[in-house]
This record gives sequence, structure tokens and C-alpha cells, in this order.
Amino acid sequence: MKTDQLKVWSAISDQPASYYVNASESEREEMRKWVRGLLLEREVTVDFDKVNGEFRSMKCTLSEDLGAKYTVTENKNPRKPNPDVCVVWDTGQQAWRSFRWDRMRRIQFDLG
Repeated sequence: MKTDQLKVWSAISDQPASYYVNASESEREEMRKWVRGLLLEREVTVDFDKVNGEFRSMKCTLSEDLGAKYTVTENKNPRKPNPDVCVVWDTGQQAWRSFRWDRMRRIQFDLG
């Protein structure tokens, strides 16, 4: 890991789920950037609380090499990107899913 990645990891690894909620906007952006970087490189397990309150553990990625299937579709009403939501490829369901950053409990990944 790079130094800036280690800084983010050390900040969130031992924190309760409220870390994101209590973080400054610059810390939130740094965390989102770091997690997206991981997702672009490998499969990551994200534990989070769904909007309905259920707990979910999801293996996901943004890496095309690992199965993220980017498709071109014509959408007459495209959605505005939401910075509070992370859209990922769920490798178990083989479909696009999302989670809210403020509901993320933990991330896990293999080094290498």
C-alpha cells in the first residue's frame, strides 16, 4: 500500500461504523477515493447495513478483469451521480449493486 492509502486504512480499520459520518468532507472524499481504487484493482468484501436495516456482506469489484460488465445503454433519464452511494459489480450475483458509504461497516481484501 502507498503511504496515503495506509493513512486512510489506519484511520478506518479500528473505527466504529460512524467513522464516515463523523469524518470531514475531505476525509470522506479520501476514503471514497481509496476504496474505489481498491475496487478497480481487486475483489473486495464490503460489510454494510442495507437501507431496510438488514446486514449484508457483498463481494464486489469495479475491475473488468474480475467480471465487472460495463454495458452501453440508452437511458433517456440518466441518474445524477450520488456521492453518498458506491455502485459496484456484485461478483456473487453477477449484477450491479450499490451501498451507502455511511452504512459501510467494514471492508476486507487480500493483498497481492
